[in-house]
Amino acid sequence: MAGSPALLLLLALGLCCPGTHGQDDMTVRFRDRSIRHPKLGQRLELECQTPNTENGIFWVRQNKDGTLHFIAFINSLSRVTFKEKKPSTHFEARKDRNIYHLAVKSFTAADEGNYFCFMNANQKLYFSRGQPAFFP
Repeated sequence: MAGSPALLLLLALGLCCPGTHGQDDMTVRFRDRSIRHPKLGQRLELECQTPNTENGIFWVRQNKDGTLHFIAFINSLSRVTFKEKKPSTHFEARKDRNIYHLAVKSFTAADEGNYFCFMNANQKLYFSRGQPAFFP
């Protein structure tokens, strides 16, 4: 899927404009803190921690050329919607209290990129910093 103009607009707003917040409000990291780079075929788990769990979050990946790819939305009741609008064979996503999880079942070169989570709460956009996931 090519980069979505609407998703690109949302991310651009998060980087430029009043009414958007980021960086300190949400954190994305590898669940296993010892991982620096994923390995081919490895299950890679990321987590997004946020102080607000009433709105749900979006997971997106920005690939090497800057194209954004929607992966999933997890709502506040833990319901997951993937890009294909059906269960994913490549990703898993879930919510556990104030942590939203995303797992790449078998990491490949096509999965390389920066992973972000973001949410819309009280008419403000909140963005995490990107978590790079590239082969060494």
